[in-house]
Amino acid sequence: MLRKMIQKRKNVAEVKFMPKEKVAKTPNQIEQWMMDSLLSLMKEKPFREIKITEIVERAQLARCTFYRYYASKEELLMQCCKTVFSGLSRRLEKEDCNTFYGTAIGYFSYWLEHRSFLELLRDSGMLYFMLQSYDELMFDVAKDLKPENADKSGFDFSPKIRYHFFLGMSGFWGMANRWLLNGCKESPEELAQYVVAYFVETYQLEPACQYWDLNHEYPFSPCYIKSGYEI
Repeated sequence: MLRKMIQKRKNVAEVKFMPKEKVAKTPNQIEQWMMDSLLSLMKEKPFREIKITEIVERAQLARCTFYRYYASKEELLMQCCKTVFSGLSRRLEKEDCNTFYGTAIGYFSYWLEHRSFLELLRDSGMLYFMLQSYDELMFDVAKDLKPENADKSGFDFSPKIRYHFFLGMSGFWGMANRWLLNGCKESPEELAQYVVAYFVETYQLEPACQYWDLNHEYPFSPCYIKSGYEI
């Protein structure tokens, strides 16, 4: 009898001092709290060392709440990536994304604005995690820009279109990654000029010659190309 009374008092004490869970007005708010919590912890320690308990404690949520939304911390991190990429589609809408130049300016400008997120992933050893789903994430961005394709999957398009898309997006990321590693010394406008220059100089726009070789000038104003970078 005495043992039951002691156990009952112990249980009451645990309930009494259990941290109160924050009350959210919407499910999106709960998800945002968890994403903010994870990213905050990633600034302090490697991703692999972060525990679910730490995420929910910092977010002031119950552990069971976490599992109502995500099966693992990796799934939560992917939601962080999807949220960032959804902003990319909105940024590209502000530019003329029907041209390489406009798309490039929008793309590089956006990653300059979100440089801290990419650096956080790299410092936490998780940049590879985002890149594993990069093609899929960029395909979602493309569908946001063209709502008529919203219900289509990648395999609804021809192999030529799919591989052209992968080539373009991988090339853009290759430039962005090197740019970030070098400290973003060039402006997004400079990088956009390099994208256009690549196509002009690589592909023969005149019979048996390249545009630069024939005309010694670009078919656009090279106002952002530094002296010495012309050839």
